[in-house]
Amino acid sequence: MNGSTIVCVSLLAGMTALAAAGCGSKPAEPAPDVSGKVEPVALKLFLASKSSMPLEELKANYEEPIKRKYPHFSLEIINNDKGIDQFMATNTKVDLILGSYNVLSSMKQYELFGDMADLVASAKYDLNRFEKSYLDAITGMSDGKLSALPFYDLRLALYYNKDIFDRFGVSYPKDGMTWEELLDTAKRLTREDGGVMYRGLAGAPSNLIAVNQFSLGFVDPKTNAAALQKDQWKTFLDVLVPFYTLPGYNPTKKQLAVNDQSNLFYNEKTAAMHIAFNNGASLANKSGLNWDLVSLPEMKGLKNIGSQPYPVYVGLSATSEHRKEAFQAITQLVSDEILKERSADQAFLAPVTSAEIKGAYGQNVSDWKGKNFKGVVNQQTAAPMPYSPYNITGQAEMTNAMLSVIVGEKDANSALRDAEEQTNKKIQAAAGK
Repeated sequence: MNGSTIVCVSLLAGMTALAAAGCGSKPAEPAPDVSGKVEPVALKLFLASKSSMPLEELKANYEEPIKRKYPHFSLEIINNDKGIDQFMATNTKVDLILGSYNVLSSMKQYELFGDMADLVASAKYDLNRFEKSYLDAITGMSDGKLSALPFYDLRLALYYNKDIFDRFGVSYPKDGMTWEELLDTAKRLTREDGGVMYRGLAGAPSNLIAVNQFSLGFVDPKTNAAALQKDQWKTFLDVLVPFYTLPGYNPTKKQLAVNDQSNLFYNEKTAAMHIAFNNGASLANKSGLNWDLVSLPEMKGLKNIGSQPYPVYVGLSATSEHRKEAFQAITQLVSDEILKERSADQAFLAPVTSAEIKGAYGQNVSDWKGKNFKGVVNQQTAAPMPYSPYNITGQAEMTNAMLSVIVGEKDANSALRDAEEQTNKKIQAAAGK
């Protein structure tokens, strides 16, 4: 008996089927890997908006949830800390992109967004679990491509400092108030006391414009012409400008910026109320405020309608060399398990139809303990404005118009006319390139 016969007999004694395959005239094929080991996959996530969150927290928010299901995946997180132009100049290939709708819209010209429609089809992935408006928004922005899935949503709410209300004997605001009712409250709280100037309301006009309750767009998507001289835009200014022009407010354009308005409420503690997105609880508590919140005040005729959705999406990059794995990572981040955790543990609004996930909002967040967050969650969102590649241009001009009215440079009609003219000039210039 020669050596090859000995090998075959030994294999037959231990594993008949494998021996039969290996002792024929053909060379033996490698045995299948049944160890369960998989090759590691290194993915790259690009944060379209610069995050100030420490890397450990970023990893906990994005990599850890992915690794629960795909332990062989790793995630390199790239912060957009030098601007999109400098990032694109590096020719860095990324797999995932995370950013708000507005930020992603502003990046469309760079053709960074991929299309996951084929991956959805092959995986038989159920898109009906998401609220349709969020999918419509992203496909509208992406020329029909499904470039991203909604991760969480933000909406505006009205925070208030109880101590200031108590100091001046003013009743706290309530869910369902109109802006006109709130103005009366703001008047009573905009005053000087003990050498300190208190302001009834703080809140960046740019935020109120970006997700306005009228669902007003800035540009007609059919004609690419500015759409700022509308009666509803005039109504918008007529309702909101008076909050910033109350005697003693003394606004400047710098003071009306997002950070400066937030500073009045959180740090200086001289603003009685603050319009901010629903993720402000942690900052309010860190600032030591005695606070609560109610739903965003309503425009007349828009009962229980709050701000437009301000979703954050996680999407597939056109440069990804790991499309299937990137899609798996995306669907894990937006899975019921992860969205419910983020809803319950971090108070993120989940853009899904599940009542269970929505009902979990803030359950385990100490920052929300005893707070009226249900009034915010239960308020309906306004319909999203139609997409136009020039919305960002129009939004910037509309913001400039509102600021110019607040500081007394222009009246509302003149400001809207000038803003429309400037928007059209910039659109024409961009189209001529």
